[in-house]
Amino acid sequence: MVSRRNFIKTCISTLVGISCSELFFRAPTSSGAGRRQIPVLVYHRVGYTTDNFTVTPERFIADLRTLQQYGYCAISLEQFQSFIDDRDVEMPDKPILITFDDGYIDNFENAYPILKQHGMIATFFIITDKLWIGDRLNPERIVEMAQGGMSFGSHTVSHKRLGELATAEINDELAISKAVLESILGKTVNAISYPQGSYNENVIATAQKLGYVTGFTVREGVCSNNSPDFELRRIPIFKYDIGIESVMARRGGI
Repeated sequence: MVSRRNFIKTCISTLVGISCSELFFRAPTSSGAGRRQIPVLVYHRVGYTTDNFTVTPERFIADLRTLQQYGYCAISLEQFQSFIDDRDVEMPDKPILITFDDGYIDNFENAYPILKQHGMIATFFIITDKLWIGDRLNPERIVEMAQGGMSFGSHTVSHKRLGELATAEINDELAISKAVLESILGKTVNAISYPQGSYNENVIATAQKLGYVTGFTVREGVCSNNSPDFELRRIPIFKYDIGIESVMARRGGI
């Protein structure tokens, strides 16, 4: 039996969560350069597999509809990078960057059609060694998605923890994946999502030397006008989460 005291504590926690989510969703995220903030969501899979990194298509649709109801506008990786380069760049009133890590085939089969149906775009970080594996995106799908307005970045060659590698191996993971994706897309690829969130100063220095301009972590939070270019925070979305509002408020730190 739940005690009266615990019941009251639960109610208070719930009200605080609702209040925080309302503040996060109602506050403009780009009202002046000094206060501008951009949430960056990170998904992995959209389908019916049972792991915690997969959300159902129905859940993904609900997330996008909620974002649109609150006035969020999905932006491209290029638009986001323009914001990082110039904090005064013109942006939608409530921009949001939607990202996917790992490059699963369900990103094409499920996420991509849903994004198109809702007039939204996303960025996909690809593990290039897995391009020709059955459950991953292949070059043809990547080109089709890029032609449909989606953006792409590197998630390295083999998904190793970069912060634990020697400099030469870090260089190979970053340089080869960049070159492969550029050959597929016919354009510059200059964003890296660190596998398993592992990076250090050596990883950042190597990425900069190779021509990357942004690096995305798995540290929770939103990106603001003073976020470090290679330590950009994101808001992870998991299967067990309930309601995109509370997730963004809780993990966005607002």
